[in-house]
Amino acid sequence: VNDFVIRTAGHGQVGVRYASLIVEPKSNDDGRDDTSIASNVWVTSQSTEFPGAVSDGSSVVVDDDAGGEVDSYFDPIIGKINTSTNADDTSCSIAGRNVTSGQVLWRVNACSSSSSSNSMNKNGEFTPRHVTLASSTYANVVYSIDNTGVFRGWSSNDGTLQLDMDLFHQINTLNEKEVMYEFPQNLPRLLDTSHPRIIGTVVATTTEGGDDNNNDDESLVLLDTKTGQPIPSSPSSMEEKPIIALSAKSLLAKAKVSKKKYDAARIVDVMFIEGDATNKKDPGHLAVLVAWSSSLDKETQVAKSISSFSSMAWIDVKLKEVIQTSEPPEASAPKSEDYDDWSTTLIKSISYSYEVGKGSPFNVDGIGSTPLLLSSLRKVVVDDDDDENNNLTMLAIAATTSQLLLVSNINTIIGRCGGNGQSYEVDMLHPSMRMIETISVQPVNADNTVAALTISGVDDDLQPTTSSRRIESLFVLSVDGSEGGDEPFRRVYGSDQKSDEEIMQNALALCPTFKFSSMTFDNDSSALGETLSIGRDDRAHLLECSAQTITVAFTTIGGMTSAIQFDASSSDTIKSTTLWAAEEALGSISSAVFLDETHAMVAPSYSSEAAANADYEEEKALRNLQFSNRIQMQLESLKEAIFGGGLLSSLKSMAVMSDEKKAERDIAFGFAKVAVLLSENLHRVVALDTMKRNVIWSMNLHSGASWHKIVHGGQFVSLNDPHGNGGVNDHEMLTLSYIEGASSSSVEWKCFDALGGRIFSEDTSPVKASISQIVPLRTSSHQTHLHDSSGCRQVALLVHSDNTVSVIPDTARSRAVVDEAVAAGNNGLFVHSIDKHTGEFRSQIVAKKAASDSFDLVTVGTTVFDPSQEKIINVSYPRRGEVLQSPSTVLGDESLLLKYLNPHLVVVVTEATPTFFSEIKPDADEESANAFYNSLSTGSSTQHMRKPLGAAKPGEGPPNVSNTAAPSLFVSLVDSVSGQILHRVSHSHVDSADELSEANNVPVVVSENWVVYTFFNQRTRRTDVGVLTLHEGMIDKNGITAFSAPEQEVTFSSLESAKPIVLSRTFGLPKAVSALGVTSTKAGISSKQFMFATGNDQVISLDRRFLDPRRPNGDLKESEKMEGLMKYAPMLPIIPFLTPSHVHEVSSVQSIASASAHVESQSLVLAFGGPDIFFSRVSPSKRFDLLPDDFNRGLLTVVVVGLLVALNVIQRMNKKKMVTSFWS
Repeated sequence: VNDFVIRTAGHGQVGVRYASLIVEPKSNDDGRDDTSIASNVWVTSQSTEFPGAVSDGSSVVVDDDAGGEVDSYFDPIIGKINTSTNADDTSCSIAGRNVTSGQVLWRVNACSSSSSSNSMNKNGEFTPRHVTLASSTYANVVYSIDNTGVFRGWSSNDGTLQLDMDLFHQINTLNEKEVMYEFPQNLPRLLDTSHPRIIGTVVATTTEGGDDNNNDDESLVLLDTKTGQPIPSSPSSMEEKPIIALSAKSLLAKAKVSKKKYDAARIVDVMFIEGDATNKKDPGHLAVLVAWSSSLDKETQVAKSISSFSSMAWIDVKLKEVIQTSEPPEASAPKSEDYDDWSTTLIKSISYSYEVGKGSPFNVDGIGSTPLLLSSLRKVVVDDDDDENNNLTMLAIAATTSQLLLVSNINTIIGRCGGNGQSYEVDMLHPSMRMIETISVQPVNADNTVAALTISGVDDDLQPTTSSRRIESLFVLSVDGSEGGDEPFRRVYGSDQKSDEEIMQNALALCPTFKFSSMTFDNDSSALGETLSIGRDDRAHLLECSAQTITVAFTTIGGMTSAIQFDASSSDTIKSTTLWAAEEALGSISSAVFLDETHAMVAPSYSSEAAANADYEEEKALRNLQFSNRIQMQLESLKEAIFGGGLLSSLKSMAVMSDEKKAERDIAFGFAKVAVLLSENLHRVVALDTMKRNVIWSMNLHSGASWHKIVHGGQFVSLNDPHGNGGVNDHEMLTLSYIEGASSSSVEWKCFDALGGRIFSEDTSPVKASISQIVPLRTSSHQTHLHDSSGCRQVALLVHSDNTVSVIPDTARSRAVVDEAVAAGNNGLFVHSIDKHTGEFRSQIVAKKAASDSFDLVTVGTTVFDPSQEKIINVSYPRRGEVLQSPSTVLGDESLLLKYLNPHLVVVVTEATPTFFSEIKPDADEESANAFYNSLSTGSSTQHMRKPLGAAKPGEGPPNVSNTAAPSLFVSLVDSVSGQILHRVSHSHVDSADELSEANNVPVVVSENWVVYTFFNQRTRRTDVGVLTLHEGMIDKNGITAFSAPEQEVTFSSLESAKPIVLSRTFGLPKAVSALGVTSTKAGISSKQFMFATGNDQVISLDRRFLDPRRPNGDLKESEKMEGLMKYAPMLPIIPFLTPSHVHEVSSVQSIASASAHVESQSLVLAFGGPDIFFSRVSPSKRFDLLPDDFNRGLLTVVVVGLLVALNVIQRMNKKKMVTSFWS
């Protein structure tokens, strides 16, 4: 009841690039499929939009400084839109949405490896590591293949895995020749053949080890969609071996097409042509299009697959069915769908083989010899039952990118292969176009004869640049010649006016049967007058098309995915309705802040009157939180209940808990929270209502910023401040966006209301140096004022790398807040900076310059982690505002174990560099491996018996330890005020230097005097959980009496206080851990639970007692049992009923945040960072102060009322009896 998961498509910074609508027919009462009651699933992926498109070759760059050495790298596919510049964006997700509700039905990972080595090319552009092919033709299965050759099929209904096959293992095993196969350019392809059982893919031979592809000769591999196995050829004799991969060179030689000036043989496309309808044994044949092409433009030295229609050929491949049958069953056996007729034999399976037939050159009139970009070739196919040759049209971009080539009436029958060619100049497509960039073809429905084309170009004579204007135009193509007359190809949208031509990424959609000719949507489109924050790079996908309605889905990067329906059935006007909207930024959250939903703000507005009303409402709500006002409100409620007739309604509400009362209870008990979420990758802030489970508002940040941060609260204010000054009741926040320029940098800041999303003020402040730390500051005194256009109640102090500070916003009031923070306490305001490149940890104090409003930094202490020996991989801080219930722990013998509570503690996790690790790692083959231990001996050469390390008696030599593992992971506790290291532990988690980069995910959480961290141990192949507890010392049970007490320091000083006493222990966990968290409650009385996000998409919790480093190894003593200690066990248990996620799958969690409620027993937990967001309300010490939702309040009310009535009756009876007895 209290848990929920919000799923996103998980396409990350790349966004949706491939989309396909699958119509899933549902079964009617007689078990047959009925398309009239079909359920539509919209499949999306960030793979290339054209899964079968030919990839370009390798660009060649000659490095003159390296003696003319040639450096090869891969270019993107022409027509594929690359938007991600983040090399860590390795998402390979395929998702299925319900078209009606927009709900993500399923999401799968299509890549077998998480490596990002091939996700970026040298141009800094994203290259997909997999391709996706989804179509209703393929029996409602979505197919994918990644760059390692793993071919998978997923159910479009629920995403279950239907098949899983290693392509290269299969073909390399079946192939007896001494050659290996890989994908050309390491880019996979899937060719839609329109045959329900056959899909094509393209491979190339490679050298042993797979370091070099033979891109001059591609080969076609046909795959069975039911089994995933490669389809072999049908040998003509017993001696002939079946062929798995059809070589393009051999197919071109069969068609007698000469290579001319081209040097590479490419597989272009495959299409299925049905066989003779009168011959049931004719399964049809495949028409394979192959071409000679060049892999490099010799003039520009740019990788382009250039070819021409005259260098292409059609090859006829005849299909053969291999049917395996069995004898019919007995007459008493139940009927099965496997029987065509009850008297016939049972068909066990049907498999396919093929025979390569003749080939014929592709003869195109008019433009046959015109060079074209082979990767831009697109086909439009419409099935025609009356003709064995389908209506086929092809389009391509000329090699000069200044012409569009169109081939219609294509005949694929061998001996008559050809078509009518026509070229269109770029200025005929659009007056402002100077270069054609992409061609996109919308799917053609079976009952339509018009295809919609989106042709985009730029208005620059050179290659597209950031300043070039991208233009898109919408065209219609009559695929059967029934429309258009002499001009079957015509433009329906895109004029020479700039107002409607600067469309971003394929944001055009056409419904040929709709009442209006076309519907167009540009980058800042809106519907129904609603201001939809859509995001960047809108794209339009047609979901529904009819004469009366059209439904279009918009996909964006970092914004909303929404479906809008346009209805023209009622009148001449179009009625638009937003069916659903999904916030994609929720799948890439980097940080979160919880706020109490104490009041509702007015609608966001920028008028001064609305701003004044908003401020008044906020001040009124904050005043109501004061104790005196709360007592007054309760007295008024009691008066209303007694004298206003509200007693009966109160009794009724006590008996039955209505939804309205539950909502009021949730707000009163602090369950209603607003989580303000920041997505740095997608440059967006989103507010999530955890009670209503929906997005309240969202806000775009600067898309060119290097990073974004949310600033809230301060160092000297409590999270539960009743006045709302920096706590959960303070709804004013500040966002910072760092914009790095070539000559100067700046910070764009926005001050906004976190509940309503209204921006109070915003500005851009220049900065002279990079920012090393952001210190949030908030005044501790309550000040009532209206928001001005340049100020903000929330203040951020920026520490720069050149030892200077600046204030955001830079106003007099903000500097006064800094003055107050510097004057707070006796020692001033301390800050610190960490440089991960140099390994320097510098502690500094902020001092105000004399006779000036500016501030200066004075260095207090410095610690250096030598970057040549170790690198910083994680930095963690204590949880700000954590409530401490007791400064000590009561032991079983009634003594006190004092906690070391340092608010300036910083945990720095470092990992040994490969070079340093190789130097310190002992060599197992050398006898000097024990030199360190032998050097401690007394000089005696006598061999001692081996004993545990540290068990030697005085005077004995050290134990003989062989090949002690070298430390490779270090956890350092640093004081951020003094800059000194308080404690340092090391772990040996790898065996070789090559494994160091594989184990750099070390999540850390700091709570009170506990430090918990996890890391994957390569040596033991498990996750290790390290626990450190910090203590000041102990006080004996008789140390504190009425007459004596030990001397204790009243104040804590980072410069003078002693270092802590550290207890440590390491446990094992059988699951990988990606994030850590800890519960928090109002008063800190409930026991702590640590949260673990595991690799199997679960969020589990463990009581702190399981992680206590004081767990004894032996049998428990009586005092230890009284304390609640448990015997030490090396492995931590995973308890199902302590798994908050339960049946929910929460993928790739990167952070876990928690917040306290107004009741002590409840803690609110939010897991985020991956494509899913999970929220739960947990009870670390059970619900000791809260009744469950299913509590029978009605029965309790009846019992209480009955007891009161019975008590009253008994009193009257007793009184009557006493009176009678007195008179008698």
